[in-house]
Amino acid sequence: MKGTSYKNKQFVLLGMTFLSVAGIAGCSKVELAQSTVTLELGDELSENVADYLQNPDEKILKGASLDLSAIDETKVGSYNAAIAYDGKNYPFTVEVKDTTSPQCEAKDYIYMQPGTLTMDDLITEIKDASETSSGIVSCEQKDDLVVCDYDDMLQEKAAVDNAEPHDGADYQESVQLDDEGCYEVTAQVKDSEGNFTDITLNVYVDGTAPELAQNVIDLDVDASGISIGDINTDDAEKIADMLHELPDFTDAEWAVASDAFCQDNKISYEFEQKSFNLQKENPVEVLNVHCTVQDQAKNENEADYEVTVTYIGLDVEALLEKTGLIMQISDVTANDKKSGKSDNKSGTTNTQNQLSQASGKSNADNLGMTDDEMVAMLQSMTPDEMDAFLNSVAYGSTTDNNVQVSGYYDNNMAQEVFDLTNQERANNGLSAYSWDSNMASYSDRRAKEIVTDYSHNSAGGNWSVGENIAEGETSASEVVNDWMNSAGHKANILSDVSTKTSVSCYVEKFTYADGSTQYLYHWVQNFTH
Repeated sequence: MKGTSYKNKQFVLLGMTFLSVAGIAGCSKVELAQSTVTLELGDELSENVADYLQNPDEKILKGASLDLSAIDETKVGSYNAAIAYDGKNYPFTVEVKDTTSPQCEAKDYIYMQPGTLTMDDLITEIKDASETSSGIVSCEQKDDLVVCDYDDMLQEKAAVDNAEPHDGADYQESVQLDDEGCYEVTAQVKDSEGNFTDITLNVYVDGTAPELAQNVIDLDVDASGISIGDINTDDAEKIADMLHELPDFTDAEWAVASDAFCQDNKISYEFEQKSFNLQKENPVEVLNVHCTVQDQAKNENEADYEVTVTYIGLDVEALLEKTGLIMQISDVTANDKKSGKSDNKSGTTNTQNQLSQASGKSNADNLGMTDDEMVAMLQSMTPDEMDAFLNSVAYGSTTDNNVQVSGYYDNNMAQEVFDLTNQERANNGLSAYSWDSNMASYSDRRAKEIVTDYSHNSAGGNWSVGENIAEGETSASEVVNDWMNSAGHKANILSDVSTKTSVSCYVEKFTYADGSTQYLYHWVQNFTH
């Protein structure tokens, strides 16, 4: 140091030494990073001392402690905090603020029936650190529904912004939308600090249900893949389920829907079997199909249709042989079907019995002809002509208002047939049938059906059920005797496969103007495993 005295040199040296010591001490000096720390409501304060100091050394970090005990992170406010080090406190302030608008999960559009629209319909979830209030702040109809497009609706997105504040006094929890149309609706969510979020979306109001039209009337199903021979006797009833699982069957679109607005209607189907005719080469099932259609606004419509399903390639003979179930009417011609039997104890013909019963007299002579003449006349008739003639004699003309027809079930007769059936089985060394209470209502239905359709066309209501039917016999003993004298009926009664039976007797009562009455009995006996 040129031109400097010794004393001055010593001062400088001491100064340098002082500065050097001060520099060492400065490495341990506590310096706060900031005097005020801002915390957003809902966030968490750091508990790491280093986050509150400016360039701290390792010694300070090891010796300093952080005091945040006075701070409530869940409430907006100003709080005192401090760092303690080497016996001294270094205070700072923590400001808890709420500057964040509420977050909302809202629908992009709403498609609804006429009715009440609520905030819960509009907004599904609200997230905010403080308490919130919300409400519908505006609702205006934009367009008539007829000019709106369903596909355009599906592409819409709700508008979310923070542009226009509203006073809480304007909030509505719900609005009533009774007229069809497109409405623009705005809802607002506001927190306790005044931060808000607006949601604007379109609401489509539709009160018109879709229309249904039958799409399938006849359906052919390939059933050749079902091998009857591979099915155990005990599993025979599962064939119905197997048929109904065929792809062409389950994928059938029984009906189509039309809707003026919605293009995404859901159609569901339920079906029940009305009949299953095993007597044909290709079994035919008739289904009652109940269709329900619903649009996306949940407007709903229903309709019932009848569908005929033909199962092509199903081995009917093998099925009957496998199940041991037979459907038998009687061993008579179509012209004799009204009596349901081929002969009787009196030795008179079926037609004579019918005409005699109808006229209230003992034989056909009372009709002004001999038995042979009557039989010849009837044999010359077509089945339809035969039915018309018998009806006119037995029941009066179909236009005769002087005849009142009613009907009832005779449970005592049905029980007697059941008892006599089991007596026949006992006589042949077979175990008794048990009464099938689940099938009894089905037999009742069948007994009434054969009044107008004397056939097994509806035996498929429970298609794995064997069946005997008869018409005209006036007692249980008479009908069982007739069945036992018919090979097919007898096979059902003495089956070694069937284990259960049910019987129904439906009686038609004809009341004439003169007070006289006549009765016609209809018999059904069903068999199953």
